[in-house]
Amino acid sequence: MKALIFSFLISFLALSSWAALPPQFSECLRENSATNMSVADLREIARVSTVTYCQNAVGLVGKADTIQLLQSPNINVGISVAKTTYSASDFVDLARAGSFVLYVDGARLTVPNIISIAQAGAQIVVMTASSGISKTDLLALAAAKPFVLNVNSATTAADLRDYVAAGIQVVIRSSQSALSRADIMTVAAANSALVTVMP
Repeated sequence: MKALIFSFLISFLALSSWAALPPQFSECLRENSATNMSVADLREIARVSTVTYCQNAVGLVGKADTIQLLQSPNINVGISVAKTTYSASDFVDLARAGSFVLYVDGARLTVPNIISIAQAGAQIVVMTASSGISKTDLLALAAAKPFVLNVNSATTAADLRDYVAAGIQVVIRSSQSALSRADIMTVAAANSALVTVMP
């Protein structure tokens, strides 16, 4: 069975830089909403409204169907690494078809794989709790392409300051990062445009 999160979002803000999170960022982290709508239905709806479509499981929507969705400029797509079976080359093909957010929530892709996918056009969101990517590799990834780091595991303010200095957009999950208020304020003071705090 597919488990596809779906919602309608109308956005009045253009995504001009990584200082603005992708419109599907938080929506595609949810797992309590699903749809059985077909690709044709989604594309038809996208003619009159912005659609956020999140693929977080293997299901009836495969690579060819996902490419169709990516070719619609009014559909914001988010795809999980851990909960789908696309290969690195599949992700590159998808990114070439249209921009989407790739949630790196599993360790099956190498950092060179992720860099290739980002360079093909995908926006990268790395989950600290499940990506298995070291600090050294995160900094290497940042040197190749800007990305969002979703801090949903215990970390240090010193590491986060290093990430911000490298141009990484940091989203601090206050309930999961084990950081104090002072820690968070210190990180944000380094570059407030690159730091967002969420529950």
